[in-house]
Amino acid sequence: MKFSKFSERAYDHKTGWRINPDAGESAPERKFPYIDNGTGFVEANRYYDPGFAQAEWERLWTRVWLIAGRASDIPNVGDWFKFDIGNQSLIVVRSAEGIRAFHNVCHHRGNRLVMADFGHAEHFTCAFHSWQWNIDGSLNRITDRDTFRDPVICDEPGLTPVALDQWGGFVFVNLDANPSRSLQEFLGAVPAQLAPFHFEDMVVVKDVQTRWPANWKTALDAFLESYHVHAVHSEILGFYDDYYQQWDLLENGMSRMLMEFATVSPRVEDQQTVNDGLIMMLQDAGMDPETFKGTAGDVRKAIQRHKIPAYAKAGKWFDGLVENQATDDWAYFIFPNVTLNIHPEGFLFQRFRPDPRDPESFVYDVQVILQPVENAKPPVYMGVEDGTDCSGNTRPERQHIRHGEPGLGFVLQQDSVLVPVVQQGLRSRAFKGARFSEQEQRLRHFHAELDRYIAGEK
Repeated sequence: MKFSKFSERAYDHKTGWRINPDAGESAPERKFPYIDNGTGFVEANRYYDPGFAQAEWERLWTRVWLIAGRASDIPNVGDWFKFDIGNQSLIVVRSAEGIRAFHNVCHHRGNRLVMADFGHAEHFTCAFHSWQWNIDGSLNRITDRDTFRDPVICDEPGLTPVALDQWGGFVFVNLDANPSRSLQEFLGAVPAQLAPFHFEDMVVVKDVQTRWPANWKTALDAFLESYHVHAVHSEILGFYDDYYQQWDLLENGMSRMLMEFATVSPRVEDQQTVNDGLIMMLQDAGMDPETFKGTAGDVRKAIQRHKIPAYAKAGKWFDGLVENQATDDWAYFIFPNVTLNIHPEGFLFQRFRPDPRDPESFVYDVQVILQPVENAKPPVYMGVEDGTDCSGNTRPERQHIRHGEPGLGFVLQQDSVLVPVVQQGLRSRAFKGARFSEQEQRLRHFHAELDRYIAGEK
């Protein structure tokens, strides 16, 4: 329950906050039991030490299920996309038998077969000596086969397959030839919790890739908490509650954070005026702020009452959704490296991939994935430009931008400035390790799971 006087607030880490205090034990927004991951400092060297990065590669990245991309990006037989993780490159292709994944390497001299992000092919042909494979991975041609002695090519080398599975329109891969757990076991309760959003029907409407000069975990940490919002993104406090949030820790390192939008932060002195941020939220919901009668505290419920019947009439309000999902951000973490900020309209997808050459650099993928609707208006903070085709008729090209260049949206752009500065500070001789608050309990949960992989327990 929120305090009448914010200055007199207190927090019980075992009970936490609840976005809906009346939610029953089976309700989607129910509070999950607290998981105590301790109070120890998280050592700084994991954010820059090459040895720790190598241990991550050997014990984490090569053993877990990873989101490679969206099935909707390869709708036709022969469509493919490339997915790179660490020093490995994969081809994900739709064949006549379904979607498959292969290592992106020619068995002759090791050349990569595809270099672009996306493409369509009847065969995969090496640009070096024109060896060729069918899209089902079988060998199609060895150029000048007669000049090879039989022992060299008698195995008729097909493309090496990679374990693959799907959920919610996502294509997952696993570099372990024999994964110890199925994708379903790995994801645990997450698919059932997110089923009402119908991810499988959504399409990519924005796709940006860049590199930041920081460790992948330094950036990921920032997106697993809202503790920094009051300092870094203070301009959104007029329509976002950055303090009273529900944090739930799930199995296998997964977690979620339920956040109220269309609500004034308790840090803001004026809790009555319908400020510019709330006016924007009303307009985003298709409401006329001029005719709105009420205070700031009435806006969130008013938007819910307006959006739910409007979305239901348009066939966009699905069974299983609850009223606070009409306004709020349900932020899920898919271990080890993906965050999803989810709304009925769609979600913001962020993926953090390590640079195999530099532990203080990472690849940052940002996508906006929406229900295909003509003239859709996704939440403003997602940074979708006006005029973007949200119908699903066209797939946008991936934008490759340099660190600091525009294209991420105003909130993420602010994070892009601060995260590299945090990375620099982690090397200070005075820094004794990260001290996580309960607002940062998702970070501690993530690092605890990471430690289990590093220790060989998983």
